[in-house]
Amino acid sequence: MDSEAAVIKSEMMRTRAGLDRKIAELEARARELTPRRYAQRYLPDNALDRAIGGILTLVGLRMAWKQYRHRHARREQLRNAVTSYGGW
Repeated sequence: MDSEAAVIKSEMMRTRAGLDRKIAELEARARELTPRRYAQRYLPDNALDRAIGGILTLVGLRMAWKQYRHRHARREQLRNAVTSYGGW
C-alpha cells in the first residue's frame, strides 16, 4: 500500500512541476506581449522613420476616405436616377 501511495505522490509531484513550468512559460510569454514590448519590437527607432510612417498613414486614410465618399456619392446618383425615372 505504501508503494502505491509513493507512486501516486510522485505522479502528483511530476504533474505539479509540469504545470508550474507551463505557467512560468505562459507568464513569460504574456510579459513579451505587452503593448510596450510590442511597440519596442516593431516600431522604428528613428524619429524620421516614425514621421514618414505617420505621413503615409494619413495619406492612406485620406485616399480611403475619398474612395468611400466617391462610392457613396455614386450610389446616391444611381438612387436619384432610378427614383426620377418613375417607371418603378
